[in-house]
Amino acid sequence: MPRTQRLLPFLGILLCSAIGFQAQALGASVVGSVSRVQNQAQVGSANAALGTSVHMGDALQTGANARLEITFVDDTRLTLGENARVVIDRYVYNPDRSIGAMALKSTRGALRFATGKINQMDQKTVTVSTPAAALAVRGTEFWTGPINGQYGALLLHGKVQVSGRR
Repeated sequence: MPRTQRLLPFLGILLCSAIGFQAQALGASVVGSVSRVQNQAQVGSANAALGTSVHMGDALQTGANARLEITFVDDTRLTLGENARVVIDRYVYNPDRSIGAMALKSTRGALRFATGKINQMDQKTVTVSTPAAALAVRGTEFWTGPINGQYGALLLHGKVQVSGRR
């Protein structure tokens, strides 16, 4: 029997194991879910619907006259206005070790952000990068987006440290 034929069963088992491991890793990276959606919105490449799972690395997008609200596992809420795009670059919530971290990158449109339990962690870092600035968030609720041809931010509650363009 040729060597390649003897290796085929082994390679099949290895491939199935790798696929199973990848699926398990993807399932473990759920960071939240869609809690409200109005009109056309997407989570990754899928159309957003109530309860759609959100993963680290997902691009969140809305179309014209659309809104999308994501509730993260710590109850942080992110709401996107129309024609918005945000990528979830990082999300860590470990209440047992009192560690929380979140990094979002907004490339267009308006968003509203309200921290949840991640704010109660001893070690926490929450940043939102926008086309105009990077915001370091501390127990905060804020809005940011275009208004009258300019990009701005409105602090609703808490503290935000703003730094120039990255």
